Amino acid sequence: MNHFEAAESSIVEATPAIVAKHRAAGILTWKLIHQIEDEVMHEVAQSGKHAPALLRMLKASPMLGYPKDDTPADFTGHDVMPATFSAIQDAWNRVN
Repeated sequence: MNHFEAAESSIVEATPAIVAKHRAAGILTWKLIHQIEDEVMHEVAQSGKHAPALLRMLKASPMLGYPKDDTPADFTGHDVMPATFSAIQDAWNRVN
């Protein structure tokens, strides 16, 4: 496993527990997905296993223009989905 794959794997592993803490919100909004992303990235960064620059590459770039409001997160029409958002959406859809 290369460094990129290892970092992505750490994100995927950390995400379900953090998503579960926010599940009571009921709807995954853009604001919430950004908040969860921040929490996931903080946890993964705290492990010290991955270079900060590599983790920044896996996070949603502000240049992608994802909203940060309380509307439901919907990736329809977006050409790119950051690894963090993909992991969050997958975990959100699995957590009951």
